Amino acid sequence: MISNQAYAPRKRGFTFVEVLVALVIIAVGVTGLVSLQRTFMQSSTRATEHSAALEIAQQRLEELRFELFEDIASGTDSVLRDDKTYAVSWAVAPQYFDGLWRTTGDPDLPSPLPPSPDAKMVSIEVAWQMRGGEDQVLTLEGWLGRIAMRDGGLAVTTPPPRNEPSVTYNPGAAPEVIAVKLTEDDSALSYQVKETTRPTPTVMRSGDRLTVRFDTVTYDEATQTQRVEDFITLNCSCMFTGFESSSITPHRLILKDDRLVLDPNGGAETTKMTGVLNPAVTGQPQLCNECCRNHHDNSTMVNTGNIFKHDTQRKQNGNHRHFYRDENGLLVESNQGANNVYEESCRMRRIDGWYAMYPDWQFHAVTVTSADYLINPDGAAVYTSYVRDVVKSLVMDSALPTAPSDRDVTVNPGSYQMIGRGIYLDDMSTEHLQTVRTAIMNNEADWISKVPFYEVNLTLLGLWETSNQPVADVTNEPIQTIVDPELNYYGTYSRGRVSARDAGIATVTMNANLGNASVLGSLPVHPLEDSGLSSTVNVTVDASEGTTPLYSVTGEIYCLQFNGQPCKNTHYRDVSVSGVNVTCSFSKQGNADTGSYACNGIPAGTSTTINFAKAGFTFTPSSVSVVNLSTNEVHNVRMDEN
Repeated sequence: MISNQAYAPRKRGFTFVEVLVALVIIAVGVTGLVSLQRTFMQSSTRATEHSAALEIAQQRLEELRFELFEDIASGTDSVLRDDKTYAVSWAVAPQYFDGLWRTTGDPDLPSPLPPSPDAKMVSIEVAWQMRGGEDQVLTLEGWLGRIAMRDGGLAVTTPPPRNEPSVTYNPGAAPEVIAVKLTEDDSALSYQVKETTRPTPTVMRSGDRLTVRFDTVTYDEATQTQRVEDFITLNCSCMFTGFESSSITPHRLILKDDRLVLDPNGGAETTKMTGVLNPAVTGQPQLCNECCRNHHDNSTMVNTGNIFKHDTQRKQNGNHRHFYRDENGLLVESNQGANNVYEESCRMRRIDGWYAMYPDWQFHAVTVTSADYLINPDGAAVYTSYVRDVVKSLVMDSALPTAPSDRDVTVNPGSYQMIGRGIYLDDMSTEHLQTVRTAIMNNEADWISKVPFYEVNLTLLGLWETSNQPVADVTNEPIQTIVDPELNYYGTYSRGRVSARDAGIATVTMNANLGNASVLGSLPVHPLEDSGLSSTVNVTVDASEGTTPLYSVTGEIYCLQFNGQPCKNTHYRDVSVSGVNVTCSFSKQGNADTGSYACNGIPAGTSTTINFAKAGFTFTPSSVSVVNLSTNEVHNVRMDEN
């Protein structure tokens, strides 16, 4: 029988199997979520650490950018950030330009190799370990230009061959560097600045022949670009070979569109006398080949005013006279016939990666000051104004102005560095000279920007003397070998450092020969250069404080080698010289100068200990003890790498 009652389905729950399946699905999902979260956290940590490593590498590159170019070298360090240690290492490779960029090992490197590369490529590696033990390494590369680096410019890729990079410039940033404003308008906001880029020239020796190199940079505030003039001056022993048609004329600066530019007609071939290296003299710099061959004039060059050397008694063919030194050291004129020997000196400028022949230096004025005088802004301003006045007088053919009158110093017993600086002016064509004179007469503020003049630190190249040695002596050591591969010895020397000893007045004088000899610090090769220029400064020594005598403790600090290479300024950086109840200072001028310390004006009866320290170095002795000081004491110290 069929019932009319509606059918109601029976209620039921999840079976055990269904629950198990659901749990498996949930477990798989949670496991994936946890794995994803872990991966996300690891990725976040990795990104954070990579970001920190990149910041460390960039910071290191910036620090290297503000090092002196000559001091930039490979190294290692460690940085602790967020409780993690990052190992930092950087490798530095020199880069030379001769149409293409070349580095160490390239068979087509310029020959002879310039003393300083055009740029340095820096490869920085930052290494660290992840939490799981995985090693990570980040690499950053950058290029640091020889001039752009020092003045604040930075290239992070290979620079184009003829680019003039925009740079940030800090005039006179290094001690005793003189930045001469090329304007007489003190209110000018846009102007050019000219300076020698190094506190002292670099001096090298090959055999008995000297080579002196330094740079001059002219910076343009308006365009934020700069012109670099890389000069090298050397002396050679040569032998005449006869007339040839492939000898060359000098390069020089000319005025074009009111700016100094290289003469496109410089370095032209011409027929004149030539020479070769004297085969009896070995160990001469390779550039002497170019010097001996081309440092000669002819009548055509004299008529155009583009000559190497001035001479009042030229040969019939227009060449200047050449000389050799006899057994008594006297200059004797050499007959300009084949195989006759003579002494030569040449000035060269680097052009398109190579050193090219340039006219001899024309030395016109020298000034001696204390180092403190030039570091002081007021003294530097007085001196730079004097430089402009000297150049103006030379251009206008008028009497030179007197040197600044406030250069004399009063000191206590101790050690003080003097500075000698020279002013040079290159020859200009008649038209060029007249243009500059017209600009002066028209009161054009930037007339000096049209003049090829140079202001050079001659401290380590001039000859120093004192009038009263018991009161104040002055160093005048021979120019030493800086690199001698055979002896593995690296030497420095000191000139112009005054040792104030006793009460009184002493006149300190620096002398320098004319022409190339002034830059080389060597004997002249021509009688017209045998005379010279000199400058003096009076040193007054105040040897007491009331009735208490004053004394000093001074000495030299020698650093011969570091990792088999000559010690440089960077190795002397942060040298600490300290004593109890006395004030001490450390002084170092360029790589050629011997470092020294001075604890000046110490009252008699003082007892103290002077300590020497520098990270990575050991000093011998590490300290100097002074008991009941009653005289000026000298204690030399040696630095050795740990």
